[in-house]
Amino acid sequence: MSVLEHIRHLAGEIGPRGSCTKEERDAALYCQRVLAELGYSAELQPFRSLTTFSWLHACFFWWPVVSWLLASPWLSLLGTVLFFLDLNTIPVLSRAFPMGHSQNVIAKGPVGQGTKIVLVAHLDSSKAGLNFSPAIVKGFRTSFLLMAWSFISAPLLLALAEWQGGYWRLAALVPALYLAFASLTLIHREFWNKYTPGANDNASGVAAVLAAAARLKDYTKAELTVLLTGAEEAGTYGAARFLAQYGANYRDAFFINLDNIGQGRLHYMRGEGMFPVFKAAPALLAACDRVAARRSDLSVTPGVYTLLSTDAMPALVRGYQAISLLALSPEGLLPNWHWPTDTVENVDVALVETAAEFVVELVQELSRP
Repeated sequence: MSVLEHIRHLAGEIGPRGSCTKEERDAALYCQRVLAELGYSAELQPFRSLTTFSWLHACFFWWPVVSWLLASPWLSLLGTVLFFLDLNTIPVLSRAFPMGHSQNVIAKGPVGQGTKIVLVAHLDSSKAGLNFSPAIVKGFRTSFLLMAWSFISAPLLLALAEWQGGYWRLAALVPALYLAFASLTLIHREFWNKYTPGANDNASGVAAVLAAAARLKDYTKAELTVLLTGAEEAGTYGAARFLAQYGANYRDAFFINLDNIGQGRLHYMRGEGMFPVFKAAPALLAACDRVAARRSDLSVTPGVYTLLSTDAMPALVRGYQAISLLALSPEGLLPNWHWPTDTVENVDVALVETAAEFVVELVQELSRP
């Protein structure tokens, strides 16, 4: 099947694929069948996951208010630590929230020799949200930095209020109220918004991985694994669960993640992360540089990604060698990101095919002696 057929099936026929939904599972079964027909040994890895990040983050955003009411800088500091752990794909508080059922697709190609390479893309699509609307999304990074400042300053200001008293207590209320106000967008997201078709995010990445897998199905110079994850939009749970269960076998592997590659300009990311930024593995970057130089016709250039976490983040945080391939608009944003306009008609199929071509070249480059 062609790239366009894969995207149409996932984003059109199956449609919106929320984390832990029947539609997400339908997408997984479809991809499992496609990979099995290509000759891969494909299976599902079931796991439990949050169904959305909204309620967890709303809890984080109200934490400083509760800490202020209790006049406890230590409680506020605990909330800040837990927030940044979760932000960097190390869930702690989420374990106390209700879980749904999701699954990864894990497919292994012909038994090759040498380099282990994992091609990654996520199956699910996100709900829309006010902060992703075309009028507001341009300030997404600025809004996040204000949130990060609020989480860091809230316990510091509360500590000063406990020591000095006076106006410091009022000052400590400012970051707490900012975060509480920000939580309203999450509440609105859950009650009034629907899942997006997810054509670019991320039927495009899945289609490119399937296309690359088809071209590499008989390639034996590398040990190739395809990992199509569930529940990425809920907090990269699929990638984290894969590493928790099978990571010991992939310590020396290269993870190549494809996400939102259907519109804009293609980049391989030298670093990614909201706070802090994690650098991609030097060997992967060097290989990408060589492929980009050799195949200048593909117009793939380096970049840095500082928006929401991708499936490369759990690997980077845990010390694995990983890199993401994404396409960004001239403003540095993901086109139609988490918005109802993320439809098949708004995907540049030629760009998805270019991404698949780059990945095939990269696999061959990484597996050279």
